[in-house]
Amino acid sequence: MSVSAFILVGLHTFLAWVLIEAFVNLCHRFRRPTYIFAHYSVIVLTFGVLFSVYFRFFSEKASVFWVTISALAFLLFYELVVFRYLYSGERWFLNWADWILPVFLALTTVYAAGVFLG
Repeated sequence: MSVSAFILVGLHTFLAWVLIEAFVNLCHRFRRPTYIFAHYSVIVLTFGVLFSVYFRFFSEKASVFWVTISALAFLLFYELVVFRYLYSGERWFLNWADWILPVFLALTTVYAAGVFLG
């Protein structure tokens, strides 16, 4: 994977992360089951669309595995920066349902987009 491809994965991951954070900030007052369903759906849709675009137009035949690992690295980096330096509230939502499963869904979607379009 070239450096430019790595940076492009970071940009796609960042855009997906920003769009999902906008959703979370707008819709966190939904009833819990509705919010969880919508959150998971938005994650799959956002990462699916953005990484489908990546694999269709920008991938340069990049390895699906390394793109997924790179997306994970960027996602963890963004979360670390935000929750360490920019966010001062409670971190009760860093649990299985609100953080671990959504990360798994995001990465599974990136991998699936790569398998189907890469």
